[in-house]
Amino acid sequence: MFVYVVKSGDSLFGISQQFDVPVDTLRAVNGLTAVNVVIGQALLIPSDIYTVQSGDSFWTISRAAFVPLNALMEANPGIRPENLRPGMRLNLPAVERRIATHFSYSQLRTPSLDQGVISDNAPYLTYIGLFETHFNWNGDLSPLNDNAAVLAAWRGRVTPVLTVTNLTAAGFNSALVQRVLNTPSVQQRLIDNMIARATSRGYGGINIDFEGVLAADRAAFVSFLQALKTRTDAAGLNLSIAVPAKTSDEVPWVRGYDYAAIGAIVDQLFIMAYDWHHAGSEPGATAPIADVRATVDFAAGLMDRSKIIMGTPFYGYDWVIPFSGETPAGPLPIRQRLIWL
Repeated sequence: MFVYVVKSGDSLFGISQQFDVPVDTLRAVNGLTAVNVVIGQALLIPSDIYTVQSGDSFWTISRAAFVPLNALMEANPGIRPENLRPGMRLNLPAVERRIATHFSYSQLRTPSLDQGVISDNAPYLTYIGLFETHFNWNGDLSPLNDNAAVLAAWRGRVTPVLTVTNLTAAGFNSALVQRVLNTPSVQQRLIDNMIARATSRGYGGINIDFEGVLAADRAAFVSFLQALKTRTDAAGLNLSIAVPAKTSDEVPWVRGYDYAAIGAIVDQLFIMAYDWHHAGSEPGATAPIADVRATVDFAAGLMDRSKIIMGTPFYGYDWVIPFSGETPAGPLPIRQRLIWL
């Protein structure tokens, strides 16, 4: 299998002919409901034979196929790099099977819809964060109709995770987090309630999604997580956290998240590696690869890299052209959201 990036003049039919893969197979593998493709769209091609394109080299092909350069050359001993020509067919070596941890969030709606969504995605997941449970100024939790979702997750051999967030009707509330972090009685009540909710409803873990943690609360946030980790360990629960992307500890609006200290405490650290561009920004990639790479490299240098889960966006935006900077971009319908390189 390899990745092909759509170029000017391409069509799904032409790509299927080029790589000898049926159109229906390409549509199924890439989740396409139509046959239209656009320039820059990345398609997975399920084949162990690669047809050389103009401008290709052994190195670019190895990158597209996720195989080591030397393995690709060894699989094609009769072809020297300088003799590579468009139209040649190369054998792709088998990709070493890797074990990865996959964490996804699911917005709960109705029991029947929740069960369907979770069952469909269960084969690809390790953990699923059921979104979302709120907390109030007293440390009490909001109700959530989650029983069917929890059962569906376990049936699919996926660990359901209680996701607790400071999201309110007005957005993420930093003041709410401040109260929990700096009021011992409220913090203790919230921790007690989270443990009770998770254990009584059959969850396998707790995910903390506190957004907008202030720089002044950096140490207090770490202390809160340490207190919570003591309780989750005792209850046999996994503890994970969602944190914003950052490439330095000196950025003021994300200084509240101490990657090194947090990474030493939690079982998984989910980096929200997206939103460099958003509905109210100038047009651009939601998750530019260079920025994502810099973020992951920064985090990996501060903690056990096996704890890091790189979050990827499942959405995109449509900016009206010419862009005036006055009208927010609209989200793309689910089937128009593309994978971009």
